[in-house]
Amino acid sequence: MFAIVDVETTGLSAKNEKITEIAIVLHDGKQLTDSYHSLVNPEKNIPYQITQLTGISNQMVQSAPKFYEIAKKIIEMTENRILIGHNVRFDYSFLQKEFQEFEYVFNRKTLCTVKTARKVIPGQTSYSLSKLTAQLGIPHLNKHRALGDAQATAALFELLLSTDPSIAGDEPLHLPDALDRDTIKKLPRKTGVYYFSDALGNIIYVGKSIDIHQRIVQHLNNYSTRRSIEMLNNIHQIEFELTGSELVALLLESEEIKRINPLYNRAQRRSLFHYCIFKSVDKQGYYRLSAAKNTGLNTPLAHFQTMNSAKDFLFRLVEEYELCQKLSGLYQSEGACFDYQIHRCRGACIGKESAEDYNQRFKLAEQSLQFHHPNFFIIDKGPEQGLKSVIQIQNGLYKGYGIVKEQRIGALDDLISCINPKVNNRDTHQIIQSFLRQNHPSLLLY
Repeated sequence: MFAIVDVETTGLSAKNEKITEIAIVLHDGKQLTDSYHSLVNPEKNIPYQITQLTGISNQMVQSAPKFYEIAKKIIEMTENRILIGHNVRFDYSFLQKEFQEFEYVFNRKTLCTVKTARKVIPGQTSYSLSKLTAQLGIPHLNKHRALGDAQATAALFELLLSTDPSIAGDEPLHLPDALDRDTIKKLPRKTGVYYFSDALGNIIYVGKSIDIHQRIVQHLNNYSTRRSIEMLNNIHQIEFELTGSELVALLLESEEIKRINPLYNRAQRRSLFHYCIFKSVDKQGYYRLSAAKNTGLNTPLAHFQTMNSAKDFLFRLVEEYELCQKLSGLYQSEGACFDYQIHRCRGACIGKESAEDYNQRFKLAEQSLQFHHPNFFIIDKGPEQGLKSVIQIQNGLYKGYGIVKEQRIGALDDLISCINPKVNNRDTHQIIQSFLRQNHPSLLLY
């Protein structure tokens, strides 16, 4: 539900300065659930006065990952969570600017513990983090370092939340006339697909979430567009189907949107994947990769929901197979790419590595975008304890999914018989490919 964040930077302005350290502490409203911390190479000089304040020097960040290398982790940890910070606008502005540099729109709801503390515990002599924690007896180690400040902010947030639970914003501010708060409270905090229906019983929206309750509350608090308000006013009934497996939820959502054609799923009706990675060959014989919008004129190697996710994956593919950023459309220059200068590119960008040698690694990268085996089952979480979800791939095609008792996982006949046949199409293929790239589920070859 909450992601408490703190960043250290090279200066005060997000417009001109960069992040040198980040820490994220996850909180479910009751306790800490996970944390992440990393130094960040800002690719620019850290001023001496900043080093004096934080202790972070140029030498310390020299071998640290660059922001784009940890961007996916940040997205995953903060997705569908309220971003919390002490003077959160500072941290949020730096994160947005860093993501903006590779055209990713980073939008999160925020909660500022400075503003909240002024409201919940008025009359303090100071609301700076170090002084406020001292006044309240909150441990605050490693001041002016991201993890120390994030942990102190998390402890402060817990105190504020125990004093005034309403700051969590966990319930919708307003409800459509046909719904009541008991209906919302009974929604499960589990993975599945949910349906909104109008007064005539027509399904007007289909969605999926790993936390159905939280996602629906977000819908009910969304007054950002005229269309979202219109949808809220038309909701008369909420139904859901628990899947346990996020992959099954994604497949079911895609199937239902195509079958039902809901009024408010307009953006998802044709396809979930509008951006792609394409392959081409240049005059020198080097294979090239590029991320671009799908026009239907060329056959893509992989599909993605956003340009940012396509580029993010392309960065990781280039790094894993030691491809050239310049030949992959990720670096613009007359001469060598940046990776060549730090010895991570073998020089294809300047003709130092032959097309034959380069293309051998390219083919390995290309093969990684396909299913590694023609016939296998994906074994994932089931809708309830003792059950498992099973997704079948046969001859490289999606055949369908089903539910089986956990103790019958090793019985091939039971796995085959539990599968409900489904339609294989471009979206289902890409949903499964994307899930396998980002997760490591159990696979059973046959």
